[in-house]
Amino acid sequence: MNLPIVFEKDQKKTKRCAWIATIIYLLLLPFLFMMAVASIMVFDCPDMAVPIGLSIIFMYFCVPLSIPFTLYLIWSRYSRNDYKKSRQFCLIPLGLSIATIAYDALVDVILVLF
Repeated sequence: MNLPIVFEKDQKKTKRCAWIATIIYLLLLPFLFMMAVASIMVFDCPDMAVPIGLSIIFMYFCVPLSIPFTLYLIWSRYSRNDYKKSRQFCLIPLGLSIATIAYDALVDVILVLF
């Protein structure tokens, strides 16, 4: 069987993905924190309701706070030889960022319409 070759190939692929995610997220971390702090300006809009504004701020702060947890999950699963889960955890901050920006855009559209 070629099981060791497939296992080694999967390990290399996961390690490369984990290193790329680690470097990118550590480089983006200060900028994401600045974006989270700037999200407080959501209340500059006079039509913004407090619960909606607080939910936007909470979501923007979740993005940089998810990075340390994600890095832990990536490397802990890698060390347990759970390569598929490790690669899936690489996408957590990216997915959270997309969801946050989409929610913010949706709220802006709703505020313009009503």
